[in-house]
Amino acid sequence: MQDISEDQRLIRLSMRRVLLLSLAYALAGNAFMYAAYYNRGIIEWNVPISLLLIAAFAAPIVRWFGNRHWYFPVFIFLFWIPFSVLIGYGLSVALPLRTDAPDSFDLLVVVYLMINVAVVLLGLAAGMLINGILAFVKRRER
Repeated sequence: MQDISEDQRLIRLSMRRVLLLSLAYALAGNAFMYAAYYNRGIIEWNVPISLLLIAAFAAPIVRWFGNRHWYFPVFIFLFWIPFSVLIGYGLSVALPLRTDAPDSFDLLVVVYLMINVAVVLLGLAAGMLINGILAFVKRRER
């Protein structure tokens, strides 16, 4: 059996983290959308919840990707798309839609899809920007 090098081990670890974060972000985005569908009060708190999600999405990126694999968070968005679709489909099968306003869910999906894309991209950008600033500060201190 062939031993894997340290670089290969770190790449595998980073990819596992990418997949885990993609799945977590897709779960959070779909939970946000379904919460808004079942509780209209969530829509009023849309901006503060989105800001909290951006911060929550950026935190693990700062923590886990502050190394030489700083560019791996870009792949989170690529894996987030299919995870989000699959989770959305699963939730649509598992959770019944209200019969009093069946058309409202279609518009909600479109709006929250745009919000989720923006939140994920801003969370990724914020995390990578913070990592870049921290790397710059560390380099300046040398």
